[in-house]
Amino acid sequence: MSGRLALRIIATCAVVATADAARRPVALQATTMADWRAAGLDGTGCYWSPRQGGPIHFVAAGAKAMTRIDGRVVILKPRRGARGLFPFTYDAWQSGDLTIRLVDSARIQTMGYETVTTEALLIVSRAGTTSRLRGSLICGS
Repeated sequence: MSGRLALRIIATCAVVATADAARRPVALQATTMADWRAAGLDGTGCYWSPRQGGPIHFVAAGAKAMTRIDGRVVILKPRRGARGLFPFTYDAWQSGDLTIRLVDSARIQTMGYETVTTEALLIVSRAGTTSRLRGSLICGS
């Protein structure tokens, strides 16, 4: 293989890798109770998990929410025009170019004395990429 051909192949692979990286869905990561407390999110509110009883990727209480992306905690505020979700939080959130919208199905999976778990869709948009994630929304105190 000639040097020119090798350079052309390497350049082509770099362009393809860059294009693929730009199209990757936004990946929310699991959060911890320490993250929630540091963000001031103790108490009544909602959290979202990709599966019932699984890791928690998004938490909202009052006018504050948080998630973890690329190993960093991101604090979000209600997006303009956000509607009420559960008595104490909102359905749309924003921090910089990151927006998160919760679409609650109102289909109850489980119900306890102080909590209710429903199926929910989390729509996550960042830098022109949108991901639609199905999971469980747990609201209560």
